[in-house]
Amino acid sequence: MSRRKQADKNFIAVLGKAFTVVEYLIERGNEREPVAFTEISQGLPFSRTAVHRILYSLEKLGYVEKDDVTSHYRLTAKFFNLTGPIIHFQHLQSVAKPVLQNLVFSHTETSSIAVIENGQLTHIDVHQSPSALRFVSSPGDLNPVHCTALGKAILAFLPQSELNAILNKHPLVRKTPKTITSMTHFLEHLASVREQGVAFDMEENSNGVTCIAAPIFDRTGQVFAACSISGPTARMTPKLNALEDDVRAAALTITKMLSPLSKLAGSPKTQK
Repeated sequence: MSRRKQADKNFIAVLGKAFTVVEYLIERGNEREPVAFTEISQGLPFSRTAVHRILYSLEKLGYVEKDDVTSHYRLTAKFFNLTGPIIHFQHLQSVAKPVLQNLVFSHTETSSIAVIENGQLTHIDVHQSPSALRFVSSPGDLNPVHCTALGKAILAFLPQSELNAILNKHPLVRKTPKTITSMTHFLEHLASVREQGVAFDMEENSNGVTCIAAPIFDRTGQVFAACSISGPTARMTPKLNALEDDVRAAALTITKMLSPLSKLAGSPKTQK
């Protein structure tokens, strides 16, 4: 006696269909080249009515945009704002790797990329200096944002509301005698970072360690990461100008590789 396969009562079939439509739009189109309704309906194993209702619902939610003249559909910026950070973090390491390695090769100092998560700086990739005397950090390491070049490079270009939220929750704790702990002074310092497009940590986080960082921007022109080079102050000081230029150029290169259509580091979105 054969047993009929029981349906999964917890599975919401319409959600499966909706995501199938979204996946089709991702595979067959992009933000600049919408996909015709006829192509979508013919390419999916659903009725034309089901496809139309799903697209209509996604449009009402703001995740799909329809051209009323051509009946073409495409995913909107709202959708990509949801997926953008994930996509960026998945690719940031691989895209940045040769750029960071080139910094190490050129200056024999440690290079890194980092993001801000929950108000703290999180290293996501580190390429160590070959020198015996070097600044050592590892992916996953956490640091305060206010006393690190990487943190300041990101903070300086955040919208005002995000900057305020981070600084209100995370006070300017003194890590070394050179840490900036005055809010007025710190905000003035961030204004200088925005003007120069590069941030410095002159022994503000660790005694004897200097770091230079520059912001990395996403496809919308919003800052979301930074790259840096760091090492013993005695070695870093004589070559600060060259390091500043190379770190700024490295961040711009990574931005271009990640987001060829975005506003670049030369003209980032500033605080709102």
